[in-house]
Amino acid sequence: MSKAQKTEEQAEDKTELDEMNRIEERRFTKQLEALIEESEEMRLYRMKQMRTRGFVAMNASIFFIFLGITAFGWFFLMEGDIVKALLCVAISVAPSAFLYSWAGFPLKKYKREHKEVFMPKMAKAMNGLSFHPKRGVSSRILGKLAVIPAHDRYEAEDCFMGTYKGVKVIFSEARMYSKTHKTGLVFDGIFALLETPEEVIDGHTIITANDRMVKAYAKSRWKTMKQVFVTPSEEKWDKFTVYSTKPDSAELMVGDRLLKELAEAADIFDNAPLTAVLFGKKFIFMMIPYDQDMFEASDIHTPITTKQQAMKCKQEVEQLLEIVDVFDLYEPLKS
Repeated sequence: MSKAQKTEEQAEDKTELDEMNRIEERRFTKQLEALIEESEEMRLYRMKQMRTRGFVAMNASIFFIFLGITAFGWFFLMEGDIVKALLCVAISVAPSAFLYSWAGFPLKKYKREHKEVFMPKMAKAMNGLSFHPKRGVSSRILGKLAVIPAHDRYEAEDCFMGTYKGVKVIFSEARMYSKTHKTGLVFDGIFALLETPEEVIDGHTIITANDRMVKAYAKSRWKTMKQVFVTPSEEKWDKFTVYSTKPDSAELMVGDRLLKELAEAADIFDNAPLTAVLFGKKFIFMMIPYDQDMFEASDIHTPITTKQQAMKCKQEVEQLLEIVDVFDLYEPLKS
């Protein structure tokens, strides 16, 4: 095949891919608009419910407190019984506490519906993923990575799971706490785990843009590994340090395309010092420091009229999935 024919075929493939991306973008935008409209209706209903209950609670509380003060005056001034007088005041306050809790229930319901109704639908619109409010990457996996900070407690929430091009995908918000740390919080961000269908990874390789991690672990946790020196063709991708138990294999695997996708993922998350671990023949783990709550409900008093948050979430998800495409290039390991 001539060079001209190859160029023509590549141009056709790119045109088809661009068209598919445009169709996919239009499809997602249409679904997103329907979801936002549904979510806005839900918000308005809960907001009106909360205002109505708030009005009832305020007036009922005033009524009960008035009764309590009247009874206090009667028992204290007319009968001289301070115990009964104070008891009347205490009894009058109790309904107020219940009423304000009752009035605040629609807000709690709104936040729960956001996680149980809106987020699962949005996840499904994004490559058919599923959403789980209280799940995340297993702590058993984390112990094998040699990059996780010492911690006493691990919490995961807002988890997306699914399969993309045959690769199992799971990522969630993650937080880790340590009693010995001055602030308690030692990690706040995103954990992602990809599992390829074939064994394509040789050894245990760490790729990180976190210089503090390198200084802390290079001579301790990573002492059995060797540093791998890679020079990407673009300077903007040259932000990672690589260590591996199989440096020769890592040098072949950690090429331009992988570094490009990792660098672009870091950029999307506000240029976070991303760390990736290739291990267990089939697994790619990523930890991305990022202190924003991405998947929480909006303020109940603020109209849901913007797609910005959802589109940013889609962009973040897609960039993580782009890394899956890199591993399509690698041949399965010989058994």
